[in-house]
Amino acid sequence: MTDVELTKKIFARDNFIKLIGAEILELTEEKAVVRAAITENSLNANGFAQGGMLYTLADFAFALHANLIHPSTVTQGGRIDYVRAVKPPYVTAEAHEKVRAGHNTVSEVILRDAQDETVCVCTFNGFVKDVDRALLQEKFRE
Repeated sequence: MTDVELTKKIFARDNFIKLIGAEILELTEEKAVVRAAITENSLNANGFAQGGMLYTLADFAFALHANLIHPSTVTQGGRIDYVRAVKPPYVTAEAHEKVRAGHNTVSEVILRDAQDETVCVCTFNGFVKDVDRALLQEKFRE
């Protein structure tokens, strides 16, 4: 099983990501790109994508990418700046690592709407645990 296959297999168990309908578009050593449809259930009272849904999608992109390049990483903190409101049909999130120092990894995640306009800019800090990839492979072997 490749590292990408393993990472996808691990995150396939994330029920909340299933609930918001997020899908992985691209996962490489350089970046992770995910997308979620903006549905009636993800709209706020003003008819725009709810901020919590956008944050969740950004955190998912970060988690995928960080865990591909540094298994096993957990989010320590995240910051999101909302630039503009988002309407249907969908939003994408793209994560890139900016810094790795010791047990810390910091990534930038940019969210864009269907017109490719930036809607949110995020920074996430993750704690990289000491985990042997071979043990993860064994744990998630079918």
